Amino acid sequence: MLYTIGHGALPVDDLLRRLTANGVRTVLDVRSLPYSSRAPHYNRTNLEAELVASGIAYRWLGDHLGGKPLVPDGPIPIAEPAVLAAGVTEATGLARGALSALMCAELHPTHCHRSTVLAEVFQGQGFSVVHILGEGEAVLHQPTLDL
Repeated sequence: MLYTIGHGALPVDDLLRRLTANGVRTVLDVRSLPYSSRAPHYNRTNLEAELVASGIAYRWLGDHLGGKPLVPDGPIPIAEPAVLAAGVTEATGLARGALSALMCAELHPTHCHRSTVLAEVFQGQGFSVVHILGEGEAVLHQPTLDL
């Protein structure tokens, strides 16, 4: 199983509760740019410290699994087959070692590449993909996810 979650404007404690309630041991950050001027507590170093203090491992994979260009007018990482494949290989190894969640900024999965691209890719790798939603409920990914 592989979870997905979006942090949106949630307080970090709410995100941690949702991850913990679902048994997540590793967060795989798939934000291309893991920084936020509106929510600095979700900047990569701040978030990693919060997760590790809560016993949850952190790995940034946005350079391989991100849905936005890393440089202005550049390609998105998931559009480059070799880049995507490398990210999937790394994420798959991590997720097979510990229950993991792909994390991005968009709270709702249908507004994010977690459901529009990555869920299908990881289902193809044999994972059941489950989206952790707004109040913490978990929903199995369906190709026509309409929540």
